[in-house]
Parts: sequence; C-alpha cells; structure tokens
Amino acid sequence: MQKTKFSFICPCYNDEDEIERMVNSLLDQDYNDFEVIIVNDGSTDNSKEIIDQLAKEHKKVSVVHLTKNKGACYARNVGAKQAKGEYYSFLPADALLYPGMLRIWVEQLEEYKDFDFLYGGYRITDKDYNPIQGMDFLFNPFDPYLLETNNYIDGSFPIRAKCFWEVAELMNKKGKQKSDGLWDPAVKSLNDWDFWLSVVIEGKRKGLYVQDIFFETTMPHEGGLSHDSSVNWLERMDYIKKKHGIPIRKKCVASIGASFHAKRLAYILDADYQQMPSRKPHHYDAIYVVGFYPEFATQQDQIFWNTTDQKHGKTNAKKIVHFVGTDIWQLRNISLNGLNIWKDYMKNGVDEVLVEADFTQKELKEILGIEAKIVPLLPAKLYKPMDLPDKFTVAVYMPAVNYAFYRPELMEDLAKEMPEVEFKFFGNPTQVGKHKSIKNIEYMAYVDDMDGFIKSCSATIRFPFHDGLSISLMEFLLAGRYAATNVPVRHAYHCPKSDLPSIKHALKEIQKTIKKQGINKKASDYWRKKLNHDKYRKTMAKIMGYDPKEYWEKRAEDWNLQAGNMMIEIQDVKDFYKKVNPKSVLDIGCGNGRWIELMEKWGLDLKHYNGMDVSEKLIKICKKKWPDLDFFTAALEEKFSQLYPKVDLIFSYTTLEHVKPENIENVVKQLKKIGKKLLLIEPTGFESRYYCHSHNYKELFNVIEERKLPDKTMYLIDLEK
Repeated sequence: MQKTKFSFICPCYNDEDEIERMVNSLLDQDYNDFEVIIVNDGSTDNSKEIIDQLAKEHKKVSVVHLTKNKGACYARNVGAKQAKGEYYSFLPADALLYPGMLRIWVEQLEEYKDFDFLYGGYRITDKDYNPIQGMDFLFNPFDPYLLETNNYIDGSFPIRAKCFWEVAELMNKKGKQKSDGLWDPAVKSLNDWDFWLSVVIEGKRKGLYVQDIFFETTMPHEGGLSHDSSVNWLERMDYIKKKHGIPIRKKCVASIGASFHAKRLAYILDADYQQMPSRKPHHYDAIYVVGFYPEFATQQDQIFWNTTDQKHGKTNAKKIVHFVGTDIWQLRNISLNGLNIWKDYMKNGVDEVLVEADFTQKELKEILGIEAKIVPLLPAKLYKPMDLPDKFTVAVYMPAVNYAFYRPELMEDLAKEMPEVEFKFFGNPTQVGKHKSIKNIEYMAYVDDMDGFIKSCSATIRFPFHDGLSISLMEFLLAGRYAATNVPVRHAYHCPKSDLPSIKHALKEIQKTIKKQGINKKASDYWRKKLNHDKYRKTMAKIMGYDPKEYWEKRAEDWNLQAGNMMIEIQDVKDFYKKVNPKSVLDIGCGNGRWIELMEKWGLDLKHYNGMDVSEKLIKICKKKWPDLDFFTAALEEKFSQLYPKVDLIFSYTTLEHVKPENIENVVKQLKKIGKKLLLIEPTGFESRYYCHSHNYKELFNVIEERKLPDKTMYLIDLEK
C-alpha cells in the first residue's frame, strides 16, 4: 500500500451545499502530500453525485458510499480503515481549512514527536459564512483536568494514526466500547468530547497546543441536534462521564455554555485538583462571587487578579471573587441550545430567578457546596438622569453570541406593528444591519458614543436575559430610561412570556408612564443608591482586604510613568520624521488616527496623507473625524501595495510584529514598491507569540538609523536601496 503523510477523513450526510467548499479548501493547501477520503453516509440529496464528480476530477479524492445512514462516528471509522496517512483529521463537510494550515500541522507534529495530537483555535461562522463576533475559540495549553469538565478540542484536529488505532484497541479491550475504530457509534452526541477523553484520560496521550486559528465551521442550524430541546443532554453527559470514570458532579463543573475562561479559573475551587495545593477552598473563609458575563469581563479579571496574584495583590488574601459560568440564564431560557443541564439538580423552580441573584446563591450552595455572597458590580459609568427625547425611541440589544435566540425576527415584527415608535438595533456588527428593510429601525451595530446613544433613547429591550444585570442595562436605568426584560428587574417592565403581545403591551405602558411622569426617576434613584461608588469601595475593601482607591492611585502612578515614556517616544518619532520631512505619507495601522494631528503639526499637508488599517471599525472612526482624508481597510498580508501611489514616507507603529514570519518577505517587497523611506517602530525584548512575532529588521531592510526606546526600537529605513 502506497503511504501518504496526511489523511483527511470527511463524513458526509446530505451536505450538497457545503462539501465542495470544504474539499476545495483542502486542495488549495500549499502542502501536497495528503489524501481526502469522503464517506457518504447514506445521503438522500445530491451529495453522491457531487462527491463522485470531485473524485473524478481530483486524484487526491476518494469516496466510500454507505447504503444506509449509520452516523458520523461509524462513517469516520470506515474512512480511517481506508486511510494511508501517518496523521488523520476528521473534518466535517461544513468546515473550511484556512490556507497554509496543513503545512503547520505536519511540521509541528513532525518536530514534536512526544505529542500524539495537535489542537489550537477555530472560528464559528453563521450560515452565510460570516464570522460571528466573540466566536473565535482560542484555548490555553493542554490540561487534562479541563477536558474532564468540558470539551475544548474540536474533533477536526489532527491525531497520529498510530495513536488512533492503539487507543481504539485499548478501549475495546477495556470493554468500554465496541467499534472498528476510536469513534464510538454508541455516543450519539458530544462524540468529539468522548473521542478526546478516550485519547487523553484512557490512553494517557498528550496534546500539542499551537496558538492559531486553523479552520472555521458553521454554527449549528435550527433543527440540528444542538438545538433539539428533546435531547436529554444531562443523560448524554452522564453517559460519557460514567464511561470514562469522571465523577458526575465534580465540584466546579459548569454547564456546556459557560465561559471557557471561567472554567479554567474555576478549578482552583476544586478540592480534588492536585496541581495547585496552595489554593484549596478550605484555605479560604468564603467564596464571594459576581456574575461572569461578557459585559463584566474586565472587572471580573481585575478582581480575580488582585485576590490571587502574589506580586500585585495581597499575599494573605482569604477570599476569591469568582463565579463559574452562565448556568442560571440558560435555565431561565431552556430553549437556548436545547440545554437543560442543571434542571434535575435544582431544588427550586427557575421562576425564582431574581436580579439580585438569590437563585445563583442557592445554586452555588446546594449544587457546588459554596457559601456565596453576591457583590454589586461597579457599572462602567454612574449616569445621572437625562431628559427624555421628544420622540419615543427604543434601543434593542443584539449580541454576538446566540444571536438567533434574541429573536431578531420578533423584534422586527414588533417594529412593523408599532410604526410610530423609533427602534435602534445595536450590538453585533456581523448581524445587525443585514436586512435594513424596516423604515422605523436604525441598524447601528457598534455604539461609539454611549452617552449620546442613551440620551437619544426613551427605553431599552433585553430578551433573553439572565439574573445578573448587564452594564448597558444598568446605564439605561441610571439615566432614567425605561426597560422591558424577560426576568424581574427593579423598576423595569417584566415580560415573562417574551412574546409579541406582552412586549408590545409593555412599550404601550411605558409610553403612558412617560406622558404622566417623564423620566424613570424611581429606577435612577434606586440603582444609583444600590451601585453607589463609595459603598462599592467599602464593600470590596471589606471583602478583598484592600482599598480600590489606593490600588487605582498606584495604577495612576504607573500610568504617569507610561505617559512620560510616551512623551519621550513622540519626541524621538518627531526627530526621525523631521529628517525625512515627507510631502506624502502612508500611515500603516493608522488605528483611530492617533498620529494624524501630530503629523499635521510637523508640517504635513493632510491632502497627501493616506491611512490604512485592518479594522473597519477604526477606519469608520477615522472617516468620521477626517471625512476629506483617504482611508483604506486592508491587511498587511494582502496585496495592499496596489491601493497606493508612491509616497515619501511609510509610517508603521507596531504593525509588522503581527506579520507571520513566512509572510514578512512578501510584505517587505510591497513596502518597497510604494515607499521611499520607512519609519518603523516595533516592540523589543519579547519572544514570538500569538499574533506577535519578532523579526530581524536589519536583515530585512537597509536601516539608516536606529534608536532604542524604553520598550521599543525605532528604525529609519531606506526602501529604495
């Protein structure tokens, strides 16, 4: 049998719209020693004809046809028996492998022989293949403990064929499964979790973590297994845990939907975890918790850091401020991903969820055995009451994650039925504004001016909602606005049914109240008192053993030092800039226009300024500030040189560090095409890391002059030599 280096094994069941796209992403790789085995799992659509044609056109593609649908696990094992590669990857039909990634997989596995599989990051897209904000999954280095609590390794990542068959034989010998391969057909869902538990827990194999985003796959569609509310996910999780000998209710296991980062921190609460003996629960007087939601991430990380870090925090800290996940609001909205993980464990009904999070305390005590106190969170801004706008205007939040469950169609139907009301949809830039078909809706995506945005609105709607207050809802209430939510919130309208009639009724009631009394003063007064800054300071000082005021004064000293370094840096940049005295400039990585005004002060006619950045959001900010200047959205690793004429100076502030080593020479060639001189400022003193790479600029360019800054190096470069 002729061997090959790599085998892609791809099950296909009624994937006529996606299979060709996936296969083409493999055929376009710059590493050629591979095969593609498509296992047609009894498809009833046109998949058979499409994959037969692919096999006819491409020698690397072969097909196995199954007469009946046996499931993805069975199909993967069939494909593995046909495979000739040293490494396997089980890519689904809706995946797309990014260019150059196969080469990275092979090179890493060839170099690190002690590791049996490789994993890293991946991206989730919507059904139209648009990236969903917040759905880039980038995990931490290999940790078997975390795998016991929740799967964080996608089943598509590569594994050594030798490991695959050795662990499969082991699992069959142990009597834990009966299969002709490592994939267990008896596991009907969560099978990638079962697969990696077999490899890691049973087989004692190690994974190599490579920090990059390797492929994308689509969000499971409505009607798919992960959205099926009839599936008993608790039973299926328990089946897998029993199979691999994992305690069913490990001390700190959160539900499937909880933040991975929260789970990673959560293991310090686990008395069975042996790798951190100095941080066991019995060493603490109590565990204090705050809600861990996207809106709270900054404060959550800061609080955790200051209670556990030995350098910046208190070495004698006896409390941890932490909450392990988002289980409560998933219980409140059972339809969310069809998850009903904790329901059987609860002694109280989900209707008892309150904004003060009493229910969270009950969960932590009764399920996790943690005595908890809910600490009020400091909002981003303690707004004062504002006058209401003349026209009744409602803000509707559309998030990046679980967008569909916020029911945009329902909100659009609401707008159609209330044409006299102005609606503003904001939140998720990849979703908001897709349709733009309803006249009384303004699709806003990101909000840059939150003060002005809140001032322009009379009320806000939040569905579905959890038992912790989000920052944005707090700010609306503090500013004297009205709110309608699906959970009880003090001085907001409660719509438990979350249907069109009840939401419409709530908005009608809000309009009547506004005519009668104006702003929502009760809400503003109540939440200002509850979230008072001084009270918050004292509470946190009592709990955590330090005064936030003292801490932030120390941070202010650090920032003063940073500001001083920045002033020195600006002067050095000015010196180099003046040596060139350019008449035209291309600002690569212009950001929000941070250097434009300085360049104008240094003598540049801004008619000859061009700005380039990879971020569309930042370019929009620039265009808003300087509508007459030329700005472009482009990435350095694209053919950006085609966008610009020759300029006297290319200005690059900490941008080339983001270019991967294999692409830097191509970027250098493009810079030389369009620039005479290059003023380059790059960080120094770090090893290459994710998204940041250390290049030898003296080898890449003709450096005229070099200057060391506190944490950077500045180069003046002649691009014409």
